[in-house]
Amino acid sequence: MRYIHIPYCLALAWMVASCASFEQYRVMYNNMLEQSDLESAARLIEKKKFYQKDRNKVLYYLELGALARMQGNLEASNDYLNQADLLIEDRRASLGAKGLSMVTNARVLPYRTEYFENIAVHYLKSLNYLQLNNASAARVEARRTNIRLQELNDAVPDKPLKYHDDVLGHITMGLSYEMNGEWNDAFIAYRNAAELFIEDGKVSSYMGVRMPEQLKCDLVRMAQRIGFANEAQYYNRLLRPSCPDDEGEGGALALFWENGQGPIKEENILGFNIFRYDDRSSLRFVNSRLGLEYDLGPEAYNQYNGFEGINNISLALPAFRKRTYPLQSAQVKYPGGTQQMEMIEDLNEVAEQSLRDRFHRELANALLRLAAKEAMEASLRSIKTKKKDSEKEEEEKEGEEKKKEEKKEEQKKKEDEYSDTAGQILGGAMDIINAMTERADIRSWQSLPAEIYYRRIPLQTGQNEIRVSFYNQYNQRAEEHVLHIQGQGGLIVRNLITPDARVIQPTAKTIQP
Repeated sequence: MRYIHIPYCLALAWMVASCASFEQYRVMYNNMLEQSDLESAARLIEKKKFYQKDRNKVLYYLELGALARMQGNLEASNDYLNQADLLIEDRRASLGAKGLSMVTNARVLPYRTEYFENIAVHYLKSLNYLQLNNASAARVEARRTNIRLQELNDAVPDKPLKYHDDVLGHITMGLSYEMNGEWNDAFIAYRNAAELFIEDGKVSSYMGVRMPEQLKCDLVRMAQRIGFANEAQYYNRLLRPSCPDDEGEGGALALFWENGQGPIKEENILGFNIFRYDDRSSLRFVNSRLGLEYDLGPEAYNQYNGFEGINNISLALPAFRKRTYPLQSAQVKYPGGTQQMEMIEDLNEVAEQSLRDRFHRELANALLRLAAKEAMEASLRSIKTKKKDSEKEEEEKEGEEKKKEEKKEEQKKKEDEYSDTAGQILGGAMDIINAMTERADIRSWQSLPAEIYYRRIPLQTGQNEIRVSFYNQYNQRAEEHVLHIQGQGGLIVRNLITPDARVIQPTAKTIQP
């Protein structure tokens, strides 16, 4: 006889009720970001219980870290991002949560950041430190960025990922080393970034981005500075860089532009037909429209009773959707010249590729999750419960009149003592819950940009007026922003942020959270 696990079923029902929270808050939050209403956005993150839950705490710190940065509270931003980084380090979920996720969905687990989100944490912290002129902290962050990039490279050693490294991470490392006067390390960082665009001696795109001219110039300039004449000659011949002077008497401005809002995660429902092998040792899940075929193997087949009774299934997997944004390009006018901002990171492409890289792992987890749900439903349907005492007494009276068939009747009484009604009800309820909880994990870091641009601008000694003109898809000027930079020699880092058409320029305040 099987027993009813009421607390477990209640946990499932509670999880169904909480599924809509993120979608509801996401719409409100993104609208606030589009309107540059940063204070309201921060209050929403701070007050909503969804973000206070342990499983969503890393999102809480990531969002507040990005918002504090947009408001110019750079030290507060790093405090939040450091808290997020600590949680990212400890991403392993508890066994209990993993077990529950197998019969509900991945949203019950602590949020595991995407690899590009891990790199973005260090990008934001690096820029914060560079803008605060904290060269030593920027250097430490550069080392940590390198560790994260190595983890990305080593993620799947037997099957290299297409998104296996990050240009943005290497460029911010190079700037951090430059600010510390570590020219050799800066050269290595720029070279590592450049090598992502070089394959078989030819220059090509990486993650949807063409190799920026600025990166070519940074690499050759740094090779010449440390006396690597052969390397400088090799890259000059291979890359053919067009390098205007990017270092003036007053130093240089490294200007970053973060444009738009990053892609949004949505559910992608995929249907599969099941085909069983003749030897009944395994089966195939096939989606003919997309040309997908997956075999879980005999171990999963045996563990989940051959997926008995299942012929067609629908699975919920995450997918990224690109959002629209009004600004498409930017031009920088400075004393002595004009330059175009160059894209160094397309987070739309990076995000989509990161999901493609792990698609089969996501699919396997979803199939196993479905098998566990179906197994629990079958288990609940098999539950039998004792009948009421009044029914039992009546049956005992009838049994006295048939003493001649005592053995036969006794056996029948034992069988009829139990009813499968409860099992059928619970099994039906579980079937409904299974359908409602077949949900993809669509949580993500919402305040990241869609695109990141970069340019190095020479500075004159004293006051420099830097005008940045932003253009829409029709190449019409939609916005202009002016920076006033004091050229005193050395490297200065600044960034502009346009979630929509409004320009946000973080200034170095030092308010603690």
